[in-house]
Amino acid sequence: MNSYPTSSTTVRPSPFIVLFLGKVALLFTTIVVVWALYAYLHAYRLEWLGWFYAHLTPLTNGLYGVVEALFSGDTRYKIRAAITDDLGQRSLFLLLLTAVVELTLYCLFKLAKAVIATLLAGRRQPPRVGNLVRR
Repeated sequence: MNSYPTSSTTVRPSPFIVLFLGKVALLFTTIVVVWALYAYLHAYRLEWLGWFYAHLTPLTNGLYGVVEALFSGDTRYKIRAAITDDLGQRSLFLLLLTAVVELTLYCLFKLAKAVIATLLAGRRQPPRVGNLVRR
């Protein structure tokens, strides 16, 4: 038997390209899902956003404490202003929501891949009759 590739051998894309496109798809899906969730919460469940923001206040205060301990003088006030403007409860909520959505989607993609691989592997087995393999 000759084990050299023939012209009928299929060419598979590079693993890097497949992984890169998978990450792009995951990022795009994450952005769309986070946007839709935040729009839903803002439009219909504003009290839930308030609850989340109230529970993120200790984290924001902890960030203020870290800034107070690590920096001095004028730098402290600049960084504290940046935390107030850019890393308030809304931004922290969106960062946490993005992390949860991305982790969930990643797990769902991996589960779907495993299920599909299992189903395809089950189809490839030749039918058996007793202890003999039918060909």
